[in-house]
Amino acid sequence: MKKLILAITFIFTVKQCFAHGVGYTILKNGVGIKVFYEDVEKTPISYAEVKIYSPEDKNIEFQSGVTDKNGCFVFYPDRAGKWKIEVNDGMGHGIIKEIEISEDLIPKVETTSQLPLWKKILYGISIIFGFTGVLFYILATKKVKK
Repeated sequence: MKKLILAITFIFTVKQCFAHGVGYTILKNGVGIKVFYEDVEKTPISYAEVKIYSPEDKNIEFQSGVTDKNGCFVFYPDRAGKWKIEVNDGMGHGIIKEIEISEDLIPKVETTSQLPLWKKILYGISIIFGFTGVLFYILATKKVKK
């Protein structure tokens, strides 16, 4: 009986020696994008689908995932070139952006906004005047026919 207990103890001890644990490494120098709606508060596009395409193959995804609650997504490129990033919030909003990664795997940093606020206001006023002009034209032609 003592030999059986010793054998079982030995087997479980040897098994633990070959078990694997979990390690980690903190990665630095990733390439990140932060996406947001172009409203006044610049609301982050949270949990949007993200697809990354490498410079060598623009048809097969290198990586995919979702943005975090702050609209951020980070990936780690393995070569230089133009990397394509597609972000889609699933409600008709999204962006496709190419980021140039240099030989030392450092991106060119840029921040863009599609339209400044003053242009959005100008376009909005123009649309309102346009629809109002069409409406008055239709009403005026109806009065002339009478």
